[in-house]
Amino acid sequence: MMMVLPKPALERKKASWLAEKIREKKIQRGLAIGAMGFIALFYLAPLFWLFDTSFRPKVEIFNVPPRILQAPPWETFRSYSLSSFQVAINRYQMHQGFFNSVLITVGAIILTLLVCSLAAYAFALLKFPGRDIIFYCILATMMLPITTMLAPLFKVIQSYGLYNKHLGLILLYATSAFGVFLLRQYYVRLPLSLIEAAVVDGASKFRIWWWLVLPLGKPVLAALAIYQFRNVWNDFLIPMILLRSENLHTLPIKLQVMDSITIAKDYDAMIATGFIAILIPIIFFLLFQRHFLEGLSGSIKE
Repeated sequence: MMMVLPKPALERKKASWLAEKIREKKIQRGLAIGAMGFIALFYLAPLFWLFDTSFRPKVEIFNVPPRILQAPPWETFRSYSLSSFQVAINRYQMHQGFFNSVLITVGAIILTLLVCSLAAYAFALLKFPGRDIIFYCILATMMLPITTMLAPLFKVIQSYGLYNKHLGLILLYATSAFGVFLLRQYYVRLPLSLIEAAVVDGASKFRIWWWLVLPLGKPVLAALAIYQFRNVWNDFLIPMILLRSENLHTLPIKLQVMDSITIAKDYDAMIATGFIAILIPIIFFLLFQRHFLEGLSGSIKE
């Protein structure tokens, strides 16, 4: 004969079970927050050290422990100076490298978005002979390491008179096979009803791209912009090969020049330049992170 618990006992057992589940969830949540906090600290600690050290004079860079741990924060911040940035600007023309990096990066991003968006629009929504074959050939170039293409790229840039010019570098960065692939995969999910309605209204292919496809693709365009910003801003190899003149060098090249000095290195200038080189991509990502996440995970709904 089955034993039936009294109603109060059943309610107490249910309440105990719920309390146990809530306690388990709190423990799991606490462990997850602790793990994420540890990972965040692991990545943020070097950035904080870089920020603090970039405002220190050269004699305080290698203090052990760091000065920020020896005094209250308000006293530490009061002792900050811009001497490291002055050395980087006056001796290594950091401001020139910063301007060159911004010019090349902004130009490359704008041109990449236009070129890749037009190509992706054609591959996704237009029909022409050999469309799929051409698209797969473009994808195949993603498998080739950049080092195998440096010699022919150098010859092409040189033959068009673009060697040692920012424009040659910008045009080279604008040809992104990954950008074409990313945008094409997004555009194939666009509602065909919108495209067909625009065609019925008499819109040309260019107007459909400009007024319909581009606005609907803002999230994925932002994702591509962040991806391209990271690649162009941090690139050292291609600018080093294609830019001979010192006044055209980018920030990564300036950093390498500072590091190549074997005697009496200006570590303060290196740290200040490194701080600027890292700060700009972080700011750019924070400004466009919402669109970046939408571009990676979002979709167009009918």
